[in-house]
Amino acid sequence: MAHGCDAPAAADGAAAEPVALPSVLAQRILDLAPVGVCIAELRKGEPLIYINEAFHEITGYGPADALGRNCRYLQGSDRLQPEITAVRDAIRRREAVSVQLRNYRKDGRLFWNALHLAPVCASGTEPTHYVGMMQDVTALKDTTARLEEAVQFDRLTGALTRNALLGRLTELSSEGAARLLVIKVDISRFHDINCGFGYDTGDALLAQVAERLRGLSAEAVGRVGGNEFVVVYRLGEREDAASTVAIVAAVLAPRHILPGAVANARFAIGYVVGEPGSDPLTLLRRAGTALHESRATPLREVRRFDNESEERSWKRIRLANELQLAVSNGDFAFDYQPKVELATGKLVGTEALLRWQHPLFGLQMPDRFIELAENTGLIVDIGAWGVREAAAFAARLDRDGAPSLRIAVNVSATEFVHRDMISFITAILEETGANPRSLTLELTETLMAEPTVRMQQRLRALRDLGVGLSIDDFGTGYSSLRYLETLPITEIKIDRGFVQSMAESKTKRIIVEAVVRLGQELGAEVVAEGIETETERAMLCDIGCPYGQGYLFSRPLPPQAFLDLVGSGRPLGTAC
Repeated sequence: MAHGCDAPAAADGAAAEPVALPSVLAQRILDLAPVGVCIAELRKGEPLIYINEAFHEITGYGPADALGRNCRYLQGSDRLQPEITAVRDAIRRREAVSVQLRNYRKDGRLFWNALHLAPVCASGTEPTHYVGMMQDVTALKDTTARLEEAVQFDRLTGALTRNALLGRLTELSSEGAARLLVIKVDISRFHDINCGFGYDTGDALLAQVAERLRGLSAEAVGRVGGNEFVVVYRLGEREDAASTVAIVAAVLAPRHILPGAVANARFAIGYVVGEPGSDPLTLLRRAGTALHESRATPLREVRRFDNESEERSWKRIRLANELQLAVSNGDFAFDYQPKVELATGKLVGTEALLRWQHPLFGLQMPDRFIELAENTGLIVDIGAWGVREAAAFAARLDRDGAPSLRIAVNVSATEFVHRDMISFITAILEETGANPRSLTLELTETLMAEPTVRMQQRLRALRDLGVGLSIDDFGTGYSSLRYLETLPITEIKIDRGFVQSMAESKTKRIIVEAVVRLGQELGAEVVAEGIETETERAMLCDIGCPYGQGYLFSRPLPPQAFLDLVGSGRPLGTAC
């Protein structure tokens, strides 16, 4: 067995009796171990039940801080490490695994954790616990980094390394004779180039970009990340920074002729102008902030650093820390917006809408934090809580005599990429006792833009479980009729932007009517979102739209208020 829980056999075939150590002695041995040791139970939440002294010394977390918690809190908000997926997969298969992870001490300092996890059996033949052994290998990583510092030039591109660039920038700044222009350049969608053409082509593109930049009359050109470059100029009194940046952009613009491929690469560009004597690290950081602003624009527009950019950056960092704490403390809740049958006003389901109960600022809507949760990977943990909570609420409604109601809950694209959704949903249904037909997963059009064979298989497997699949905000993202044909969608939700003001817009009415007809032909339920007026409701009824939700019927309700509404049995709104 993969988890090694069978009893060892003696030479003659008889079962060998293991030597049992007294529990006090066993714990003392673990406490004396030079590596961190932790033990977690294989039950809901996988809580820690034991840590040794070395664990405390490495992480700063003692028994009062750690016991009862899932050890993923050591990851902080750094949740998109590929090794974490390997750990999740191994635990799901009840296998051993060894990885190196970026973890964070109690005081917030990063350390590299060489972690080995192995399943063990307290009784029987199935694993009941996981034992983890950890070592702080930060010093080894630091030694490697110092060796790399001795290298002045990047082997692939010939540009300065990060540390060499910083040294040159320090020299220029210390001269204090001129303003410095620091430009950060990022090759957009570089990952797609690597995946589509191969890593050799990606390397050739990096080398060609560096060659073009080195051909400029710049003071320094450095490669500071996988696909990030920095260009540094001295600026004379009458020299314009924007004009110089435009020259850099123009040099990069022509297509790149590469071995076996032609790449029309696009670039995000951010820059900062520093006064004589400016701190080099601050200049690099501010150029990076401007680059982040450029990446956020659809056309990768050039961005210059300003104080507002820095303030937004600090706010993102603070919000990320608060969001991490909210995940640990469970500061999330759902409000439930009723979904009704337009012809009768009958309640047929609800959408679970996420809320963050911030300790200082009160109830926060999803648009305040969801994008940040996606970017930091925290959406994986928030999403896990959300699906579990929605399924538990569906099971409660079923027990209370409302088995026909469907609970819809949003699932992000990140969760589909970083989680085995089939095993996850199956476990949630078993854990909560929810009827799979009472649960609908709402997916964004972005997830459906280019459905891979693997994605199609996953979605069909979810449908085989009985779980519903809904396209949220249809018509606002990468709309494609092709995926409606190939994917097992059970529901289409028309975005509120098309529903509102239909009376004043013939175009909106035509679009809504077309979606309703499409849903009818495909056998998918159609739900109109954001219905706020009787006029909108009446027009949707005339078009033949079967279901809707919006403030006309009810605002989102806290759980108990929604249960009271279900218990009342009254219709919502006026029947068609």
